[in-house]
Amino acid sequence: MFEADRGTSGNRWPVVRLRAGSSTEIICLSREFFCLTTHWHRCTVPCAGAGCALCDILPARGLFYLAAMCMGRVHLVELGALSAANLEQHAKLLHSGLRQGLVFSLSRRTGKSPVHSEVLREQVGVSVVLPLALAARVMALYKYPPPNPGETLEAYEVRIQTIALRRNDLLAKQIAEPKKQPV
Repeated sequence: MFEADRGTSGNRWPVVRLRAGSSTEIICLSREFFCLTTHWHRCTVPCAGAGCALCDILPARGLFYLAAMCMGRVHLVELGALSAANLEQHAKLLHSGLRQGLVFSLSRRTGKSPVHSEVLREQVGVSVVLPLALAARVMALYKYPPPNPGETLEAYEVRIQTIALRRNDLLAKQIAEPKKQPV
């Protein structure tokens, strides 16, 4: 009776989100971004894709995640579309693409400006975080279950999409209902 349901929540990694005037240094552990389309209504919720009820009433926004080592611990780096494009372009232009071991300096001048990224050096012997592990950690942020043992990334995506469709249908109904004013 007094046991927590730990098995379905997944394991969350801390998230790096840069505020205005801040900077940090990360070691990239991913070979590519994990891209997620989201909607915002009081909090960020993942878009279910085709058939999403929220797409009709809320704007969509893309978020891009990288696994990275920051302050001696594995973190998720969350970037908007422009910030992610700048980071990827810099890595491709000067360092033959985004890969594990690249050490980035990330900084943000103002709240409205994109995150500025610059590759400082490359660290050897860094292991890569697999796409399925990255997807599981990102989805744990939004309280989605982790992948089942032996499940592929494609099968996990289909399972998560059905859950997201159901959750977004319920949220769309809540948004559409007029709030009742107390008498």
